[in-house]
Amino acid sequence: MNIPYKKLVVFILLLSMTAISCEKFLEETPYDTIPDENTIYDKSSAEAAVRGAYRSLASLNYGSGFQNTILQSGGDIRSLNNAQTDLNVINYNLRSDIAFLSTYWGNFYNTINRANHIIQKVPAVTDISLTAALRDQLLGEAYFIRAISYFDLARVFGNVQIFLTPTTVVADKLGVKQSTQAQVYAQVLADLNTAEPLLPATVVRNRARKLTVNALRARLYLYLKRYAEAEADVNVVLANTSYRLIKPFALAAGTSESVLELSYSVNDVNAGYAQWNTSNRALEPKAEIHNLLNDPAVGGDRKLLSVRNASGQFIGGIYPTNTSAGYLIRTAELYLIRAEARALKTTPDLPGAIDDLNTVRLRANVTALPNTLSQAQILLAIENERRVEFALEPFRWFDIVRTGRALAVFNLDDPDKYLFPIPAGEILADPTLDQNPGYGKN
Repeated sequence: MNIPYKKLVVFILLLSMTAISCEKFLEETPYDTIPDENTIYDKSSAEAAVRGAYRSLASLNYGSGFQNTILQSGGDIRSLNNAQTDLNVINYNLRSDIAFLSTYWGNFYNTINRANHIIQKVPAVTDISLTAALRDQLLGEAYFIRAISYFDLARVFGNVQIFLTPTTVVADKLGVKQSTQAQVYAQVLADLNTAEPLLPATVVRNRARKLTVNALRARLYLYLKRYAEAEADVNVVLANTSYRLIKPFALAAGTSESVLELSYSVNDVNAGYAQWNTSNRALEPKAEIHNLLNDPAVGGDRKLLSVRNASGQFIGGIYPTNTSAGYLIRTAELYLIRAEARALKTTPDLPGAIDDLNTVRLRANVTALPNTLSQAQILLAIENERRVEFALEPFRWFDIVRTGRALAVFNLDDPDKYLFPIPAGEILADPTLDQNPGYGKN
């Protein structure tokens, strides 16, 4: 039988598509790499989707590239690669067409979309083995993951789009008006408030729980300058004896020093390890922060965060192995949040602020500060303490921008540079997006 040429082509294409579909069906897809509308249908798939969202948080949001950029922006860590993009970062001369900006933007929204799938799909699951308590927990975790993702997206890029339902095709993202940074922070707060009653009160250090919400919300309140509320949230967390500082200072994973950490394994390694420790490492502490960490009056026991190797090079000691946990919220941060909140609230509590600051210092075997310090002296001491406590964690850039100290510390007098540019590719794809001031049209 002769088959007309066009029909033959169609037949071959259909046959090829069928073969590809069968091949994909037979492939074993990792449980933490999926979450579309077809994958959340019972207890097991709902749990897998949440694990996938955490994996996205660990490997995408807080991947080595993002930390690299924020650490270099903070001025105490230098790149060993000497790439042009590194020069753009350290000179505060970012361009919207730099590829890693699109990567960070896409990574944040990827994680947000995973959370949105969970929030939309889990309530419709009818599997009787998915109990009401577990359903609430999974939803609470999704709201928390969305909250922390939007929080970081907004403090990096400022005015961004808010999506509260899943996007499945490119068209879903187009034409959505950007929200202001303040509006995004308001959404973060709303998500945290929604998550809190859904989550268990148990202590788990690598997944969100009630007290994890309090801890992240306290950090958010510093950005919002709602100091009394920041103090109140920290009080709730530190009232639980599961969160305590350990002396002598040690890395915080799996201990009472850790509030929320990212878990890694031999199958999902911590990419940050290679950044700091291998022969091809990308980062090293600068001499100034190395000297501060190794000064007994400043760094104390935190000197283990920066050591010299046999060649005299500075090595960052935050990730001893490639399965070491990554730190999102540490107990030490809560004491320093409360110290700052106490110093800045409407009726300042300067003795309380100094007490919290000294709690962190004494744990690191550093001499306590006197209780006669002024408010300005306390705030500067908190800034300096955060610098050494989180020397190898992506805090300092955000801290200095948040407190309005970028001119004094970084000699950065252009407020437009406090935000990164919206990636040029996003604006080309969606011309309704507005570029951040100071970066031109694109």
